[in-house]
Amino acid sequence: MVLSYRVLSAITKLGLVAGSAYADSEYIWPNAKTDLLESMLYEQQGFGSGNSPATFIVPCDKVPFGTGRNGAAEWLRTAYHDMATADVVTGVGGLDASIGFEVNRDENPGIGFNETLVNLAAFLTPRSSMADLIALGAVFAANGCSNGSVEIPYRAGRVDATGPGASGVPKPEQPLDEHITNFQRQGFTPQEMIGLVACGHTLGGVHGVDFPEIVPANDQNTQTFDTTNTGFTGFDNTVAVQFVNNVTQNPLAFGHNETTNSDARIFNSDGGEEIGKMADSPSYFYQTCTTLLERMINTVPKGVALTDPIQPIAVKPSQLFATINSDGTMTMSGYIRLAGPVTANPNRTVKIHFHPRSGERDTGASIVSKSITSASSAHVLYGNPPLTFWWYQFSTVIPVTQGVSGFDVEVVDTSNGATNSTMYKNGGQGFPFDDTIVTQPKLSCSETIYNGLMNLTVAVSLPTPNTTSYLSTNANNNTNLDP
Repeated sequence: MVLSYRVLSAITKLGLVAGSAYADSEYIWPNAKTDLLESMLYEQQGFGSGNSPATFIVPCDKVPFGTGRNGAAEWLRTAYHDMATADVVTGVGGLDASIGFEVNRDENPGIGFNETLVNLAAFLTPRSSMADLIALGAVFAANGCSNGSVEIPYRAGRVDATGPGASGVPKPEQPLDEHITNFQRQGFTPQEMIGLVACGHTLGGVHGVDFPEIVPANDQNTQTFDTTNTGFTGFDNTVAVQFVNNVTQNPLAFGHNETTNSDARIFNSDGGEEIGKMADSPSYFYQTCTTLLERMINTVPKGVALTDPIQPIAVKPSQLFATINSDGTMTMSGYIRLAGPVTANPNRTVKIHFHPRSGERDTGASIVSKSITSASSAHVLYGNPPLTFWWYQFSTVIPVTQGVSGFDVEVVDTSNGATNSTMYKNGGQGFPFDDTIVTQPKLSCSETIYNGLMNLTVAVSLPTPNTTSYLSTNANNNTNLDP
């Protein structure tokens, strides 16, 4: 019995659905629940990096929202305002993207929320909910603007709300007891309230157009919270240092309107002890912000289960394709992404050991090995040194009768005359590939810009004699069989 392929072409309608992701504790590729978010989180610049929101706000000196407005500050503010409706006792609310329904409330002034959501909407997929993207934006803001000194672990699994949450975002004019009550409802103690406000107000400032009662009303006027790099960039403890030294320009601490000096009331609520510790020790400031901001983005509605922190995947296949050729062979191609080092080993060889369709895993002729020596890189835009990935491209021809059910990846490094070989088997089962139905990119086309239509051609394996037929279905569902 020999498998042949029938090639099918059909018109299909593309759709976009918001969803949520849940990962297993032990990573096995592929994991549709976290793979895309892992790429967004770590592939920030370089090869294959066009699908990360980091390109909007990292490095921190990017100011895409206009004069006097910082994208990183807006993204961090959006995450807090989205979470701030949470009631941790009842389990209602949290970081769930309900902010999209709440932008017209008086507790959410400014156009930054809408602009943040528009930026992030470009990355909304069934595997990346808007709530997960908002949390990811906060991670980029803190991690990027601190050059990795604040490294918030990122978990996935947030579920998008279908309507607005309760009100309850703290306002500058509220008295201290109301602030304490609001933060306790969100799950933060009075001491943690001080830390979270200081961490949030190390970026950005107050816009006059949004808060004319605090700073002069002018669309171009922004009074920053501190003076680090003109106050727009630099996630550090300057906001605490300047407050303690009474030299701050923070309009919520020493503004002309005493009613709205909420930062002063909050920072002094424990006699200045916590803000003093944050001012005295940059490391304490960074650790406090890491802990509290992680808590903030992980505050989710009851019943929502977050994944383990997403770590960089050591070996990750990408863009795997099998194309059926007219001579009874199939061309298998794709990329293998390896994590680090910063400088690629010029003496590295990557081998792909294919498993035949039967699933056998021996070292005989049924397994094809392909050596790869050239690589392209991608990296994270902060940290010293930054996390780096190397991409190795491969393409090899395999008999259709043999097929592919998966493969192992062998990495061979030679240095100073010594050779080290490491085999990656993806949890012992190999990296899977199903060649029952394989797309044929050269025979497909799309019109997504205009009407969301795709003419998709696929090859389908059939347990029939060694023949190949082509079935084409057009948009009118007329079927033609061509030899």
